[in-house]
Amino acid sequence: MFSLRNCIPFVSAVTLVSCGTESHPSDALSPVSSALQASEGASGPSASGHATVIQASGAKRTFSFHARVMPDGSVQGEYDNHNRALGFVNHGDIDCLRLIGTNGAVLSGPIRRSTNPAFPEGSRVIFRIEDNGEGEDADPDRVSMLANIPAGSTTDCSNAALQALFAIVGGN
Repeated sequence: MFSLRNCIPFVSAVTLVSCGTESHPSDALSPVSSALQASEGASGPSASGHATVIQASGAKRTFSFHARVMPDGSVQGEYDNHNRALGFVNHGDIDCLRLIGTNGAVLSGPIRRSTNPAFPEGSRVIFRIEDNGEGEDADPDRVSMLANIPAGSTTDCSNAALQALFAIVGGN
């Protein structure tokens, strides 16, 4: 199950706008968000989770992440991605968090360690998550594959196209 904590009334107007049903690139939470910087000491939105996904090839992928908007408006977090079939692992920071509606987010950040030549250190990843609640009647949570963005690109969670989502088969 993913966890999104995104509507804290005293944080800022930017945060409350991002809790609506539509998302715009300007809704991304990043170090340059002046409205969030004005709310020193307030807890910001956060997203975290762990998922197991079975890819179309039948390969198992496990994925964990956490990110939080800090009192100064910056975003801090990390992710770990393991492709069990091919033995690839990558790990990186999360420095951008874009909320989508009341149950989704797009996150991005630089790759710090990678055993996958297609995802070299220094490039960026972008991924999307969706938290669909708990219980028998809840739809499964979903997560996208990681999109690799070349080093030096200006693409991040604030301006990336939304990726396709895949239902998780286990996680929290």
